[in-house]
Amino acid sequence: MKTYSTTSIRIIKATLLWPVVCLFIGLAACSQTSQPINGPTQRLRVMVGEIKEVSLPAQGDGRTELIGTSDNQEVVEVSRQQLAPAVDTLSRSKSGPTVFQIKGVTSGTANVVFSARPLNQSGNGQPVRTYVVRVVAK
Repeated sequence: MKTYSTTSIRIIKATLLWPVVCLFIGLAACSQTSQPINGPTQRLRVMVGEIKEVSLPAQGDGRTELIGTSDNQEVVEVSRQQLAPAVDTLSRSKSGPTVFQIKGVTSGTANVVFSARPLNQSGNGQPVRTYVVRVVAK
């Protein structure tokens, strides 16, 4: 029976430990680092090139804005619906809902989060609604 010194045992343990540590670091790097899914979650299926509209109720106080973000813009693009400007631009009431457009770009899955944040503030804001969007080929 061969005997090992304590130094040899420490070297063997360190040699076996590094691949395990590297594996965990690699798995952590591959994990999703985007926004967590918060708020009510809904599923949505979109075909490549298709645009679906999502309507969110307007925030009543006028001091917050709604923003929509996709965690994978290669799969899903999110934008606000472009409306024609009103004739009377002095009226600033926003009584209607805010409409966003979700466009499928390529096949895959993406999380789309709609958040409310105070005007002129940075950051993600408070999640209002979340969609898990699955984009499929035509």
